[in-house]
Amino acid sequence: MIKRSQDQTEVHDKIIYKAETTTGWSVVVMPDGILIDNYHHGYTHIHPNPYKHKIKERINENTQQTIFMIVYKHIEENEEINLKTLIKELKK
Repeated sequence: MIKRSQDQTEVHDKIIYKAETTTGWSVVVMPDGILIDNYHHGYTHIHPNPYKHKIKERINENTQQTIFMIVYKHIEENEEINLKTLIKELKK
């Protein structure tokens, strides 16, 4: 896996990281540790619990930029992550 690019954006007290490699991409929200990626399974999914990485939930959106904008707007409007609401927004 060769990293092609990495970018980070701060919104309120969160940092959203975007990374792209030759095998896929990810969006990570810190310090919450929420990971959204398309590695390994061939579809976009969210890992809502950083301590239980095997737990994942499939989401409908499939481009990194769209995922990033949904997460960014969610944090901007709520000033925090409401995980249930965020997952609903990602599944629209």
